[in-house]
Amino acid sequence: MDRTRRRRLVTSALSGLITAALVVLLPRAVGATWTEVGAVIGRVSVGSLALLTFVWIAGLWAHSFVLAASLPGLTKRRGLTLSLTGSAVANVLPLGGAVGTALNFTMVRRWGFSSNSFGGFLAVTTLLNVASKLGVIALALGLVPILHSGSAFDSATLLFLPVPVFVAAGIWILADERAAVVVGGLLDKAASVIRRTRLEERLPALRQLILRLIRTGWQPMTGGMLAYLVLQLALLWLCFQVLHVPVGVPVLFTALAVERLLTLVPITPGSAGVVEVGTTAALVALGGDPAGVAAGMLLFRGFTYLMEIPVGGVMLAVWSWLGRRTGRERLEAVAG
Repeated sequence: MDRTRRRRLVTSALSGLITAALVVLLPRAVGATWTEVGAVIGRVSVGSLALLTFVWIAGLWAHSFVLAASLPGLTKRRGLTLSLTGSAVANVLPLGGAVGTALNFTMVRRWGFSSNSFGGFLAVTTLLNVASKLGVIALALGLVPILHSGSAFDSATLLFLPVPVFVAAGIWILADERAAVVVGGLLDKAASVIRRTRLEERLPALRQLILRLIRTGWQPMTGGMLAYLVLQLALLWLCFQVLHVPVGVPVLFTALAVERLLTLVPITPGSAGVVEVGTTAALVALGGDPAGVAAGMLLFRGFTYLMEIPVGGVMLAVWSWLGRRTGRERLEAVAG
């Protein structure tokens, strides 16, 4: 076994152990037990699960408008396929985001799109996803002094403090080409120790591509992303409602911001374990019942993380089968 493969296996094993440990220790971390959490989760009815599934699917469909607008010519159905298959891979493998991106590139190329088109699609969707998360966090940061007080306010302020800096830097780069050149040059110098990059040239070109796509598709991008975020908040709220756990919408919005923040740090596949423990701890700090909020977050992540794996896996299997069938039909046509 070569060194690279051994390193990947070790990384996968460690990542899996960390994820499992975080999830197993979740109730204890917030002062509850699995018995108490299980009793709360047992309140979910079949009808409630159907409602939650509908809201989850509606959110994914809203996000497909963003994907379709980021790659002109892409249908919303194919956008949904890209989203779920990429997420399924990212949620299973350590640093699976790169593997999911490679898979999406293969799918897009098979559908007839160019490499440059996929590059623009990837840049815009990444920017919009990060910007939406930072936007939720920035809004929560602004609402913290109004909605919360005391130690909860101090903790939230420290947690969200770097966010305005990143938001300002992103706006600066998009608004001024000179800023893209300067930032690209600084990143080139920082990365020169590891490898040679050409970000001083590439970042301004990428900026132009992003702005061109946003100019033509900003309406479906904006509408789709806002609808997606509203439906994510609705799903989170419903998860607590069906469990009969009383948590106010302002507190849940803060929890959604914490969840968005933690998903930006992919320590484990899909940030599994990290998101559940961190967001549940934040809800408990804001006055939530430990067993109730742990159950609510597990139910929410069951849809936004766990469900994406089997659903995305099935869609990937169907796409692969259709690709093989199309390939056979082409060979038969040539032979005939």
